Amino acid sequence: MPRHYEDTETRRRQVAEAALRTIAEDGVARFTSRAVAGRVGISDGTLFRHFGSKEEIVLEAMRLLEQEIEAGMVDSGDPMEDLEQFFHHRAAFVGEEGSVGRLIFSDELIHLAGDEGRQVVEGWRRRSVGFLIDRLQRLHAEGQLRQDLDVPAMSMLVQGALLTFAMQASLGRAGSREDVRRRVVHAWRTLMKVLTP
Repeated sequence: MPRHYEDTETRRRQVAEAALRTIAEDGVARFTSRAVAGRVGISDGTLFRHFGSKEEIVLEAMRLLEQEIEAGMVDSGDPMEDLEQFFHHRAAFVGEEGSVGRLIFSDELIHLAGDEGRQVVEGWRRRSVGFLIDRLQRLHAEGQLRQDLDVPAMSMLVQGALLTFAMQASLGRAGSREDVRRRVVHAWRTLMKVLTP
């Protein structure tokens, strides 16, 4: 039977996705080229035809993760709609069982990708917090949020709620996808009760 060969771009994506799954499910200690290659169904040698090092694999994996992070930050022109979409997207992403999304709250990737990885993580964290604070500031200025709470405090409440979803997933307490979605809706409604006048 003839072998099927993937083009370089497809194979690089498969390897990066496998790297994320390996780190998320098995931890940094079990992140090996053999583990990643096994998930893709290729040999170690084939793996390194597409990447120069394990660090390069992790950096590519971080780029995939970054794309998912950026997908939740939209500018609809309505800051409340933006904030709600950001919260729903991020909570579901980090809160689903076995989700690689929880890695955005950890430093596991930084340990594997060195200084360049640290810069990537710091960049996406800065953009996420900046997006959140921008929408909260706009809503606060429009009087849609409580005036007795400052924006940094509101930002911490939202980030804390998101972190809770990541922690539940990492402890294996996420439940089904439907359970996570229901909890996201409930958490959003609770946040709005706390943050709105």
